Amino acid sequence: MVTESDTESIQVEIIPNRYLMPATAQKLLNAIYENGGLIRIMIQGPNLPRNVPYGPGRGAPIEENRDLLIEVAGDAFELCVKVGRIRLELESEKYFNGLKAACERALPFPVHLKRGKFFHTKQTLSDYAKFGEAEDKRILGLIDPKAKRNRLALLSEEKVTVNDEER
Repeated sequence: MVTESDTESIQVEIIPNRYLMPATAQKLLNAIYENGGLIRIMIQGPNLPRNVPYGPGRGAPIEENRDLLIEVAGDAFELCVKVGRIRLELESEKYFNGLKAACERALPFPVHLKRGKFFHTKQTLSDYAKFGEAEDKRILGLIDPKAKRNRLALLSEEKVTVNDEER
């Protein structure tokens, strides 16, 4: 018997016990993507500045934060944050156990998985200000309204769109 909870999407937050290095983040994101059933995903963490923001070296470039390109599902994009948590939406409950196994395979340390409601389902005023009338409901709530730049990468079957330009 198929119940409503079997067919409705679930939202999960993955909280590693430490920040992820780009290589580890790439490994985890690829494992999550291979699990399947992914509707949308958001990576959160502190920004990786390109220049020293304050102090005597203000304005000097930070070399270690350059070219943090990671490849997920065959598409490369720039990592702009230290990965501290990952929020995602799965098509149904049946993908949750695979997600848990993917996290255990990819990470050598413990991780907490939390279910809840993490994404908007209706368009907010901030979403409207950034996108106008959103046709694709997957992008709702994925943009920081205080961000100076649009930091959104859309991975799809045809192309990767980053900052409103195709790559």
